[in-house]
Amino acid sequence: MRTADKPKSRRKITRNHVNLMEAVLPAITAQEQQRKVYVLDTNVMLHDPSSMFRFQEHIVVIPLYGLDEIDRKKSDPIIGFNAREVSRKLEQIISSGAYSPATGTRIRNGFDGLLFILAGHEDANFPPELELEYFDNYLLASVMRLKREVGDRPVILVTKDRNLRIKCHALGMKAEDYLHDRVTEESLTGISDPLREIVLKPDEVSALFAGRRPSDWTLGGISRFRLRYNEGVILRDESANLVGLGIREGDLLRYLAYDRVRTLGVGPKVLDKQNHSHNFEQAICMVQAMNDDVKIQVIVGKAGTGKTHIAMAAALEHVFLRRKYDSVKLIKPIVTKSRLGEDIGFLPGSLKRKLLPRMRPFIEKLQKLTGSEILNMEQGYQRMMEEGIIEMMNLADIRGSDLSGSVILFDEAQNANPFQLRTLGTRLGEDSKMMVMGDPSQIDNIYLDKYSNALVNLYQHARRSPEPFIATISLLQMVRSYTSRWFEEKIVSKN
Repeated sequence: MRTADKPKSRRKITRNHVNLMEAVLPAITAQEQQRKVYVLDTNVMLHDPSSMFRFQEHIVVIPLYGLDEIDRKKSDPIIGFNAREVSRKLEQIISSGAYSPATGTRIRNGFDGLLFILAGHEDANFPPELELEYFDNYLLASVMRLKREVGDRPVILVTKDRNLRIKCHALGMKAEDYLHDRVTEESLTGISDPLREIVLKPDEVSALFAGRRPSDWTLGGISRFRLRYNEGVILRDESANLVGLGIREGDLLRYLAYDRVRTLGVGPKVLDKQNHSHNFEQAICMVQAMNDDVKIQVIVGKAGTGKTHIAMAAALEHVFLRRKYDSVKLIKPIVTKSRLGEDIGFLPGSLKRKLLPRMRPFIEKLQKLTGSEILNMEQGYQRMMEEGIIEMMNLADIRGSDLSGSVILFDEAQNANPFQLRTLGTRLGEDSKMMVMGDPSQIDNIYLDKYSNALVNLYQHARRSPEPFIATISLLQMVRSYTSRWFEEKIVSKN
């Protein structure tokens, strides 16, 4: 996967170019043999600005011409912040110690790693059919020379460009994808699993309903079920009869009456009633969304499963009916049509006007929900937006913002990278609630894939590092319309 099409060099790179590698090679060769050499492609640094710290005690080599590519990306609306962060971190590393090509500089990552800047190339055995005017090939020529000179020491090119890895292997060199923030295929397989079913013993059913009021219907001693915090389950008795739904709250299993689950007055939706009598996943999603103790909710589902609708309805109920929060913040990654990116700042009008077309799914839900009988807002959502109670925010401008007292809806998180999500998450206060939504199969960001985006990264970490304030749910049933379901099943799935 390429981060972007690399432009050709501004100057002609000839085969007899005098290289500047000679000063670096002796310093690398003199290091301990156990230190491997990792050459970072620019796309790796743009994906994770902290990537140069991730290689422990090994030697990190950054191509000099890659800094020009990073500089060109500083105004990119998707990865511009990452590009600026790369420059800041590199300057921090180099300025912390006296850098020279003959010594490199130490990386303060707790493992005493080393950083070198690589310039020049040697092309004695480089295939003539690969034009050196192209940066990828220029990088390969540099890595080939580096590998030849350092002897038996492993030299690995780390790149997110699949074709570049193929070229590297074809030339007898080692290449790897950047794996630090990638999720495993096993994790992706479980990301759309339905709710688990739990069979209760007769004495457990009796204990569950021992309380006088429905709010007291809980069950202790649930360690044998091995539930995650806020995990929803389907409860059945030993005769396979449906008892109801359950959700773990602390160390208790709380009973949920499916027919009483509501968000803004509306219960779970079932489109295909011939095949589905319930939509249990939506019910659990609504309960998680309305739970004040759940501060981070991750909602995964394909288009039309109700992610945005439930999140928006829950946010409006929290703010306008329950008065638990002061405002609703609407955020989604801006994905431009151009591979080189189109900075939102160049578009005409105010920030609100620039964001409005990209926030249309939010706006459509607002129009419908604010006009419902439950809210019945005479002024509608537009008045709320003018007063700042409902606010659209640009993800690129989130740094430095205060999201205290807000319900944050972060939609299409699969088009953001984990670094952007971390930046957003560090803005949350004790009185904030964030709902993160997305579909891992609909990635429009050319810099990401299904293994490295913010949505699956957060989902995996929420499963691996559970906390009482985190909840995850996968919505499975298409509920938008029969026509939408037909396109999803018959057209999209076959491509």
